[in-house]
Amino acid sequence: MANDKMLLFAKKIQLESRWNEMFLENEGKVTIEMSALGDEIKKVIRSILKAQEAEAYKNSKDLEIHLYAG
Repeated sequence: MANDKMLLFAKKIQLESRWNEMFLENEGKVTIEMSALGDEIKKVIRSILKAQEAEAYKNSKDLEIHLYAG
């Protein structure tokens, strides 16, 4: 699972890097391609958050105080 998260983080960084390069090439203008890339970045971020959430539920003895802990 940790390896999966690392791959997701690497993918996010790669996509953000490509977005930044396009931003500079277009002199600060956001294009349709950049918007589509932004949507892909958001999907990867959601996947990262899901993976973190799943990991948190698996480790119920993480010594954190949870708001809804029973």
